[in-house]
Amino acid sequence: MIMDQLSNASLYNGVHPRLKKGFAFLMENDLHALPTGKYEIEDDKVFVMIQEYDTKLIEDCRLEAHYQYTDIQYVIKGAERMVYTNKEETEVVEEQKENDVMFLKGDGNHLIVKEGCFAVFMPQDAHMPGVCVEQPESVRKAVVKVLCD
Repeated sequence: MIMDQLSNASLYNGVHPRLKKGFAFLMENDLHALPTGKYEIEDDKVFVMIQEYDTKLIEDCRLEAHYQYTDIQYVIKGAERMVYTNKEETEVVEEQKENDVMFLKGDGNHLIVKEGCFAVFMPQDAHMPGVCVEQPESVRKAVVKVLCD
């Protein structure tokens, strides 16, 4: 798991070549102006989803992990709490391999991801995005899905 400001994204370009493509998209586009939806960067290997939603209470969110994809979760507007732990510290409660997601039960560390910051979650990283910091609030976020094979 990595958490930082987008202005420091180039520090992580060496982690995987496709992560570099994802960070480049985030830095080179006006994310406030892009309509919500999915944008392909490199076919199904790197794509981004622009989302708008209200954050939720923690009891209304689920811990998840992915089989193949790494997430770059970048907060464009607002702030949200994200919970993180190693997948090995959790128990699988539901698997959806066709959607590259499993839902888990467990505890983790709480991170506050503010506007202009990102968190990177790799397949070994269980994470719970979308949790409100104090009260539910409107968030605009880009989630870059990166196939790290």
